[in-house]
Amino acid sequence: MKMRNPFRFFTELMQQPIWISLWVVFLMIINVASILFWNEPLAKVIFVTFMLSAIFMMGLYSRFGFEKILGMGHVLWIPLLVYVLMEVQAANDAFKIYLIILSVTFVVSLVFDIVDVWKYFTCRKKNLLTAS
Repeated sequence: MKMRNPFRFFTELMQQPIWISLWVVFLMIINVASILFWNEPLAKVIFVTFMLSAIFMMGLYSRFGFEKILGMGHVLWIPLLVYVLMEVQAANDAFKIYLIILSVTFVVSLVFDIVDVWKYFTCRKKNLLTAS
């Protein structure tokens, strides 16, 4: 199978409905905003997890293209979300607000991701059954 150039991801992203493009840009901004709280150890974890997720997603894109399987790229957000929720009570002021917004964003994104990945594997299974 031919691998795609991962940098084409952004070209294909701009070809998606505008709400998808805006959502992805928002996800990038909210994760990179962790840099504003760099003195917090959790902010470093958020940023590193974002970078690892981006690398994983580019690998998925290279292999599968702009498909619903890309939701798997956020799998690391599940344990991160649990950790953030455990730490939000102890956070102060702006960092606490950031963690709450990040948590809500993760929950919404993970719901989309779970639905997309489920659809991907359901359709794939259906296609495999009808092909045989």
